[in-house]
Amino acid sequence: MAVSRLSIIKFLELALTISCVALHYKSLGETDDLTIMLVAGTFVGYTIILIGLFAGYLLSNPINKKIDLFFSLLGCAMFIASGVLILQAWESGFKTDRRRMAIGKGSLAIINGVLFFIDAVFTFRD
Repeated sequence: MAVSRLSIIKFLELALTISCVALHYKSLGETDDLTIMLVAGTFVGYTIILIGLFAGYLLSNPINKKIDLFFSLLGCAMFIASGVLILQAWESGFKTDRRRMAIGKGSLAIINGVLFFIDAVFTFRD
């Protein structure tokens, strides 16, 4: 089975999402209810979604292009929104290891959002 460009992108999305979950566990501290719910829902929800998509790819069970595009665009919006809210919540905090992890978590979320956008572009072009 040849490794395609989309499978590499999906694997990177999954790796970044799991990294965000781990950093979120170590750096809990957001106080805004919207941020707490959006971040937890995005990170955990997309971990489950991406594991399912990646498993489907490994089992040679292709996903519908429209559904893949939907998940990619929604993931782009949710990860970027989560990253921005995390950075906003921690921008004025004390310089601690927990804050550093939270800033890393927010940055990884934005990077993952951009990766989801790239995924959407490649999915749309195929």
